[in-house]
Amino acid sequence: MKKPDTSSYFLLFGLAAIWGSAFFNYKIVLRSFDYISLAGGRLFFASAFSIIISLFLRSVNFKNFYHKDFYIFILIGLINYVLPFTLIGMGIDQMSSGLGALLMSAGPFYAIILSHFLTDDKFNKYKFLGTCIGFFSVCILVYDQTYITRTTNLQSILIVMAASFFYVAGGLIIKKTLKKYNNETIVCFSMIWASLILLPFVYFFFKFENKLIFYNESFYSLIYLGVVSTAIAFYIRSKIIDKNGLVFMSQVSLLIPIFGLIFSNFFLKETLYHSMIVSLIFLILGLFILQKGYKKI
Repeated sequence: MKKPDTSSYFLLFGLAAIWGSAFFNYKIVLRSFDYISLAGGRLFFASAFSIIISLFLRSVNFKNFYHKDFYIFILIGLINYVLPFTLIGMGIDQMSSGLGALLMSAGPFYAIILSHFLTDDKFNKYKFLGTCIGFFSVCILVYDQTYITRTTNLQSILIVMAASFFYVAGGLIIKKTLKKYNNETIVCFSMIWASLILLPFVYFFFKFENKLIFYNESFYSLIYLGVVSTAIAFYIRSKIIDKNGLVFMSQVSLLIPIFGLIFSNFFLKETLYHSMIVSLIFLILGLFILQKGYKKI
């Protein structure tokens, strides 16, 4: 692994901006689509683009799609894509995209807890302190948004937090699968299976006539979510990990909520509450301390 250079930081900030932009695009898509169609459409465009790139780069052996391990890709597709994409759309419909970005960025703290009990990546004092601060930042948000400003409800918050949890669980499965397949194969095959899982649900549940107005920008945002925020983003993630390692890549969590709040305010004119700024400060502090915990290993 190389010491991070200018190009490495450019990729890191670019990935943070792409993932941070996903949240306001969710809100735009939901103007014309339901959350199941959103998840299905995002995965369709993501898998289609991933197949094209994989064929062009010859990075994936598609004969392995029918390998005996196909059930692993189905499991990853379900846990890492279908469930979180659907849950984010369901929950974020009842909250601001900025709040959604903040809640999803607490994922690394869930990862630390799961890793402690399920892997050999154990707690140290920095990880423990960082995790406590991270959950304190979430508590600030939940209390303010549900009981003080009353801008959302606890159910929506828990749904988005569940989506973050499934991302983490999917990541742990992917980590084990990397011993047998490269990252490009796992991403491409799991996205294809995820699309196939959601396709019948989209067909049976989406009723276009229920939408009084169809916005073209909703369709454009759906394509953006699939191609850029999913397919391209995961290839950038793979590039960063391969070049600079997982710990360096994990710093993207420090930047996603910042971009998420900026974009939500700029594009959707959403209100930035004081609790969001305070929570953001504690979130970044917790993640920063968490990074020190990794460096002590």
